Amino acid sequence: MIDGNRSPSTELATRRFLFLLTGSRRDGNSEALARRAAEHLRENSAQRWLSLLDLDLPPFEDVRHAASGEYPFPDEPGATLLDATLWATDLVLVAPLYWYDVPARAKNYLDHWSGWMRVPGIAFQDNMAGKTMWAVTALSDEDYRVAEPLLGTLRLSAAYMRMGWGGELLGYGNRPGDILNDAAALEKATSFFAPAVANRRLRTASR
Repeated sequence: MIDGNRSPSTELATRRFLFLLTGSRRDGNSEALARRAAEHLRENSAQRWLSLLDLDLPPFEDVRHAASGEYPFPDEPGATLLDATLWATDLVLVAPLYWYDVPARAKNYLDHWSGWMRVPGIAFQDNMAGKTMWAVTALSDEDYRVAEPLLGTLRLSAAYMRMGWGGELLGYGNRPGDILNDAAALEKATSFFAPAVANRRLRTASR
């Protein structure tokens, strides 16, 4: 597993996946489901894993309409997250369902995009265009429709940034380890990232 670091073959990788762990529990059900899916990525796909529990990103401060509206290049840990986000071709939000939406840390991370869009010389929105966003979510309700607010937040955020939507991987998990009993979710995880491989093949064949 690649935890917090780029894989050795980063520059040669066909796809670069940033797995961003956004929940408030370490080794939670969403993470376990994401790691199961990551096991089935192609060998030439680079992985980078970051946990927002390890990156104390400060609350976003909105100064877009003050003075020039520009933001300075972020200090750490924002710089690490900005670098990792721009590095990735595929952004995987590993986000357990909290009160029918993304965890607070995930929302704060997305809020910081508003600032990064206004850092001179970064062209953050232009550089995000064409990337692909994915969602991996465990929830403690067997009716997956309750996850629609979370998925809507991520789909609309991706669309605003002109990113593609890769899809969502949902599973049932309340107590730690529950996801390992969700056979359907674990089976879907084995082929969850298959569209990324298929799309790559289509682009290669069309050249």
